[in-house]
Amino acid sequence: MSTDYLHRQLIKLGDMMGDGLHHEPDGKWIEKEYRRTAQALGLIKKLDRSQRIAAINERMAQRVEEVKCSKCQGELKQTRSGAKRAKCTGCGNLWQLLK
Repeated sequence: MSTDYLHRQLIKLGDMMGDGLHHEPDGKWIEKEYRRTAQALGLIKKLDRSQRIAAINERMAQRVEEVKCSKCQGELKQTRSGAKRAKCTGCGNLWQLLK
């Protein structure tokens, strides 16, 4: 996309936000599109999630050691990196360990 189009889109979305349309029940897409357009123009940096994921993984490692499966007393294993859920290696049940 050309930068002219992106600038026009950003202005249009900003006007919609100025009118308060992003506060409407079906207006959440306006905020998302505004952020996406501003990132494409280089006005906003993308969020760095690597530190947050590392903190979640570290805390989950502690929780998995503390908690056992309440059904079969099996060990729990984090489902994937950055997830707050664990799966029992014995019975396969999923457990929410962090909120």
